[in-house]
Amino acid sequence: MHLHKIFYALVIYYWYSRKNSNNYLENDEFELRYFIQRQVDYQGKVTGYECLLRQHNADGSWTLPKQLDSLPLQRVIFLLEDTFKALPEDPITLSINLEYDQITSPDFHYFVRWAISKITPMNLSVEYTPDQHKHRWNRRLFRRRIREARQYGMTFGIDNVGSSLSNLKTIEWILPEVDSLKCSMRSFRKEDPNEWLDLNLQFWNRLAQRNHIELILMGIENEQDQQLAEQLQIRTRQGYLFGRPSNPQERTGTR
Repeated sequence: MHLHKIFYALVIYYWYSRKNSNNYLENDEFELRYFIQRQVDYQGKVTGYECLLRQHNADGSWTLPKQLDSLPLQRVIFLLEDTFKALPEDPITLSINLEYDQITSPDFHYFVRWAISKITPMNLSVEYTPDQHKHRWNRRLFRRRIREARQYGMTFGIDNVGSSLSNLKTIEWILPEVDSLKCSMRSFRKEDPNEWLDLNLQFWNRLAQRNHIELILMGIENEQDQQLAEQLQIRTRQGYLFGRPSNPQERTGTR
């Protein structure tokens, strides 16, 4: 009964937020939708899905929007409503990438509680892609938001860590709150065999193991990439080899 009261309180809160917030109409002229892409383990079994925001273009194509940080959480919720209907009712992970302004928003903990209540028995993972060029972060506020949300049952991941030393320096301060790290094969492919990489996949693999963090390898496109994941014993994998991002409105709803 108590959980039902919390759920309805959150629904009412967001209904009024959408009605009363000017930000809710921001970017409303663009048709946006969350696509989903599967994540699998070493046996090919689905272990989760990632929600990927896409913008509908005049030519009919769907591409990544240019300014993700201008999207208020109220509209993120509106977009996710339909996406959630296409998801299975399995105890696997659902990942959603948010921006700094969205995570530090006062509405963030309401968003987390709402999402968890909607996707159960799936597990919520909020991911963040660090911006090396942003120096005006309020690290204390960001870390507090993440720590509070993890107490609700959310896990936190860093997306798209690369081969540059600056990638490590950007995230070292938040590592104690990190549950997963994502590396993309695109950041570690060498066009020139003599090209120097500050950090390789083995470095991130060891760092993840040392800090009890799950390492996820994405951008897997062929058997060679798959063999590398096998060699490094990276359990969770994502990429075109296992399926491209799909439009949930073209799938059969399971909820």
